[in-house]
Amino acid sequence: MTTMHTCPKRHVLGALCFGTSAILAITITGACEGDTLRQDVLTHLAHEVIVPAEDQLRANALALATTVDALCTTGAPEAAQTAWRAVRADWSATAAFAFGPVLEQMQPGPLDFWPVREATIEEKITAAPATIDAAYIDSLGTSAKGLPALEFLLFVEPPAAGSPRCAYAQALTADVARRTSEIANAWTTDHANALASAGHGSAVYTSEQAGLDAVVNATIENLYRMVKEKLDRPLGNLTGSEPDPTLAESRYSDGPLHDLGHNLDGFAAIYLGADLESGGDPGLGALVAARDARLDGRIITQLGVARTALAAIPDPLAAALTGDRNAVQTARDELDALRRLIKLDVASLLGVTLMLSDNDGD
Repeated sequence: MTTMHTCPKRHVLGALCFGTSAILAITITGACEGDTLRQDVLTHLAHEVIVPAEDQLRANALALATTVDALCTTGAPEAAQTAWRAVRADWSATAAFAFGPVLEQMQPGPLDFWPVREATIEEKITAAPATIDAAYIDSLGTSAKGLPALEFLLFVEPPAAGSPRCAYAQALTADVARRTSEIANAWTTDHANALASAGHGSAVYTSEQAGLDAVVNATIENLYRMVKEKLDRPLGNLTGSEPDPTLAESRYSDGPLHDLGHNLDGFAAIYLGADLESGGDPGLGALVAARDARLDGRIITQLGVARTALAAIPDPLAAALTGDRNAVQTARDELDALRRLIKLDVASLLGVTLMLSDNDGD
């Protein structure tokens, strides 16, 4: 049983719901840092935030496989498209804690290669054997499978029942379901306990600091990808070129802004904790608040500002990149401000050793 700590309430703007990006005023009770607070935070994040999110991703991926099977019988794509969006939302939320099993199993590439290479997908469908099985999908490069490839098949020209394109979509969906199950199983059977017991017998994290480093670095990486890959790239900021909507993720389903919102939901879960009621459980913010209440307040405020800036971008992002570029750039800047607070201020405050992937020099 974890030890509960009592300290003043933290008033926060922002709400987590895996699958939504609602803005809600809520109140959370923080925890005062004591001898067990780090372990409390790691235990809570492992068992109450990460495991439920990975379980939800696994369940929705299995449901997606069922709906794609139905599509390939009836030819009606709407249910499969809805199910794909649910899996995409879950995957985007779990990006905030993409460490441990997802990296050890090398899942990000096979599950989420983008921008989509349409010609490659068509080539692999044409070259596929009469029976498209798991072995064939395993033999393919990452650009021919995963959620983005499946999105292309489901949204651009939904495959006809009984067609090779439908069989390919079924095989891709089965692969997504298998991979998300592998991630969830690893968290449930071993890794959640390894993180919760960091520094107390864990074979993975030899100290509480090592567990905290993993959490904070994954959070920074999530925000970094939101800024650099998901906004700077299509904006043309990295090359000094004109905006290019084809570089946006989930563009076939008009989903880039939703993906970003779910990425931010994942951050909120890690920082605020899973229980969004007054007196809630400790997230990463509990450690920040215990040492620097003003910094905690700045992060919570910036989270709300970033949400508002994202909400101000006209949907879809593809049109906003050229029609309202300033709104997209503003959201990019507010997300980057949040990233810098975590990378520079929180990492320093908590003694985190930073990874090298976020190499923008700040």
